[in-house]
This record gives sequence, structure tokens and C-alpha cells, in this order.
Amino acid sequence: MKYNNWIKGLSLALAMLVSLTVSAQRVVVSARMDSTAIWMGEQTTIHLEMVQDKNSIVQMPLLTDTLVSGVEILDFSVPDTADLENNRVQIKSDVLVTSFDSGFYYIPPFRYILDKDTFETEALSLKVVPIDVDTTQVIFDIKGVQAPPFVLWDFIPDWLLVAVGILLCLAIILFLLYRFWWSKRGQSVEPLSPEDLLPPHIKALNALEAVKEGKLWQNGQEKEYYTRITEILREYLDDRFSVNAMEMTTSEILEVLHKNEETKIVNHKLKEILEMADFVKFAKLRPMPEDNEAVMRSAVYFVEETKPAETVENEPDLISDGEPETE
Repeated sequence: MKYNNWIKGLSLALAMLVSLTVSAQRVVVSARMDSTAIWMGEQTTIHLEMVQDKNSIVQMPLLTDTLVSGVEILDFSVPDTADLENNRVQIKSDVLVTSFDSGFYYIPPFRYILDKDTFETEALSLKVVPIDVDTTQVIFDIKGVQAPPFVLWDFIPDWLLVAVGILLCLAIILFLLYRFWWSKRGQSVEPLSPEDLLPPHIKALNALEAVKEGKLWQNGQEKEYYTRITEILREYLDDRFSVNAMEMTTSEILEVLHKNEETKIVNHKLKEILEMADFVKFAKLRPMPEDNEAVMRSAVYFVEETKPAETVENEPDLISDGEPETE
């Protein structure tokens, strides 16, 4: 009987020991300092480290603006967690401290709490060494008192700036009105020249005759020769058929005129002229003299064939009663 009680007591003691050992291994904490002695105003870092189970919720040490009287906390980092496998993690954090009073400071352990258990780090000590100051020398300020710079905007009230802005906007509006409205009212309408009153085909034929008399290609100016002919034809198409040929490519012009019954028959002439002009202007083609003369003839032919049909009005009859007048 006594033997059984002894066995039970030993088993209970072993279970309590194992429980304490496991509990002690659940959280392992430590603290170390980069330097245990600093000058007044110098900084040092305290490194805190904790190892715990992944699913454990451990209360971290509560930090304020000071560790102890005379030792100030300047900053503390966000805890950094690392996986150690075996369902264990390591959590590190840094605390930046300084002191402006010389002396020896005792920093108590940092406490971590898990459930009802408390885990403490090692206690630390910090020695703050004073800086020697030569009191025989005159002490000056780091920088002398300076007058602030003169800034004009500081002396201008806000309401004045708003008023100037409104006046500036009104001035811009009045200028635009004068520029685009009143100035046009005073412009005199330029009288039309006799050339402007001519029909489109007459103007085009006169312009082609002027190019012919200018003898451009005979003087080696083939590019200018073809440029003037195509410009005249484009202006003619604009005036005669209201086709914005000056802003269109050769293919676009031909496509539009192909749908026009008045130009459909002679459209091939215009195509030859425009394509030859494109080769001369862009491909630097040097046409033969007969080609130059043929282009001029084709241009005149195109204008002649597309001009408005002339209406012949009946002359008033000078015969009375169907009988010719006799002297």
C-alpha cells in the first residue's frame, strides 16, 4: 500500500515538472544593448527578442516615452516575425534610447505576459558619460538672431489680391470682345476684283494660260510647273463643284468626282494629271517635254469639258406678222 502511494506521488511530481518545463519553453525572451556606455545626447539601441508558439498570443512590453527617469525612448520599430519551423516563431523589435543626464541607469527587465505567466528579459544597465566643457571660454549661441526676409506678399491683404484678380479677368474678357467682335465691325469689306467675278472655268483657263506663258518646265522648274497646274485644278473643283480639293489627296478627289455625272467621263484625264504631278513632286520624276505639254492640254480639256453648259437665249424677233421687214 505504501509502495503504491509512493509511485503515485512520484508520477504526480514528474507530471508537474514536465508541465513547468513545457510552459517554460513556450516563451523565451531576451534583451541586449548595442552599447552600455554612451556620451550625453548619444543614442543606442536595445534589441528585444522573443520565441513563442505560433498560435500563442503574448502581451508585449508596454513602452512609453521613457524607460526609466533620465533614459528617453526616441523610437521603437514594428515587431519583425520570423518562422522557426516546428510551430515556433521569433519576434524581434528595436528600441532607440538616449539620455541627456550623466550617470548610471538601471533598466529593469522587459516583461512579456502569456495567459497567467510572466516572462522577463535580463536587466540592463546604461552608463551616460558627461561631455567635457571648457568653462573658461565664452559661450555663444549656435546662430545669432536674424531679421526675417522681406516678403511683399506678407503685406498685401487678401481682399486686394481678389480685387486685382477680378479686374484682370475683366480686362481679358474686354480684350477678347474687342479682338473678335468690335474690331471686325470697323473692318471695311474689300471690293471684289474683276477676276473674282469671272466664272470658275474662265479663271482656271486664264491661270493655265499664265502658267503656259511662264515657261516653267522649259527653265528646269518641272516641280513648280506641275504644282501650279494641280493647284489651279483643285481651286477650279472647289469653285465649280464645291469639292474641298485643296485639303484632299489624289485618291480622295478621284473617288468624289467618280460619283459626279459631269466629271465621270473625263475623270481619267484628271487622274493622269494628278498622278503625274505626284510622281514629279514626290518621286522626283523628270518627265519628257511632250509629257509636260500633254499635261497642259489635258488640264485645259478637263476644264472645257466640265464647264457649265451655255444656254443660248432666243433673240427677240424683229419680224412682225411672220413677214420679213423690207426697206
